[in-house]
Order: sequence, then C-alpha cells, then structure tokens
Amino acid sequence: MKAVLFDLDGTLIDSAPQLVGALNQLRQNYDLPPIPFLKGRPFASHGAAGLLKAGFDMDKSDPLFDKRIQEFLAIYIEIFNKDVQCMEGIEDLITNLNHKKITWGIVTNKAKKFAAPIVDSHPLLKHSQCLIAGDDVNTPKPSPEGLIKASEIIKTNPSNIIYLGDDRRDVIAANEAGMISMVARYGYLEAGDDAKNWDAQHIIDEPKDLLSYLNL
Repeated sequence: MKAVLFDLDGTLIDSAPQLVGALNQLRQNYDLPPIPFLKGRPFASHGAAGLLKAGFDMDKSDPLFDKRIQEFLAIYIEIFNKDVQCMEGIEDLITNLNHKKITWGIVTNKAKKFAAPIVDSHPLLKHSQCLIAGDDVNTPKPSPEGLIKASEIIKTNPSNIIYLGDDRRDVIAANEAGMISMVARYGYLEAGDDAKNWDAQHIIDEPKDLLSYLNL
C-alpha cells in the first residue's frame, strides 16, 4: 500500500468525552439525568443525530429534531476542542508513518468547522496531507465521494490506499471507492456489533497493527 486514509472520531481522536459531555449538558437543560459515559460512547461516531438518538430517543422524523440538533451544536462548539486526545497508540502510528514517508490523510463526516481546528491544533495530525470533512462533499459517507476526492488530492490510486474507520459506513465507502477497507475495532463500536459482518477486508485491534499491512 502507498497511502493511508483515516476516519477521525474513534479512529484518530477520542472525541467521545466532549460529545457525550455536550449531550449530557443538553439533557440537563431539559431536567434529565446524565446518561452513563459508556452508554453514550458508542454513538460518538454517529454524529449529532446518533447522539440525540442515544440521549433523547429522537430521530429525524421528530418535529423537534432540527431544533434539538442546533441546541446540541451550540453546546458542543464551546467544548469540542478542549483536551482532545488521540486514541491510544495513534501518536506512535502517525510518527511511524511520517518517519517512513507514508502518505496519509483524513476523511470524516465531521463538519469542517469542528474537524479543521482539532486537526490544525494537534502537533502530529496537522501534518495530514489532506482533510476532507462532511461538508466538503455533496454526500458524506457511506458515499465514497470524500474518499475519491482525497485520493485525487494525495495523487494515489484508490487501490493503493487503506481506509481505516470504526463504523460500517466507513467500510461501505472504502469498498465502493475501490480502497482497502479496514476496521479499527479499538474505536466506538456498539456492543454486540461484530465488525466481522461488515464486509471489511481487514480488522485491527490496535493502531500499530496497521503497519503490518503496509509494504515497508
């Protein structure tokens, strides 16, 4: 493989503390008790909509959905980049990729106003060769549009790119883009959701495991 593309939340960064924290602040505004962190954590890869489902059992069919989303984002924007940490082992992996001059980038469904400040403020992630956010494309993942756009930016044929993510949508997008699909099982998988059923080509349990799939 000549390049690696990463999902962001639950793959490169541990954003669950900020996301679940914002959700619980919103619940508090409605006089609801906080949900346990471990209950909310698996929904961190599903964006605001997934978190509202976890915290309010609310989906897009609810007439109050759009209002509640905006309330959530108003809280999240105040805390989204505070004390954000990489997933365990990611900093060592990125350092290794940089040392070996392996091209790497990021494709996420996270909005650019959130993704870019997080990436730009991190001493390692800021060296990503590309960042494709959810609002950089017409259709976010599971559409392959963002991955194809990233492959054009890094000038690498999709068949020579590994895409690593922790959600079924990541696998669908990678497969449709003609990339090597890989699941980060260390990420925000829901209990009982077996990544072996996602049709991914590879599954890893730790970031360092990715290195064995590169032609180094």
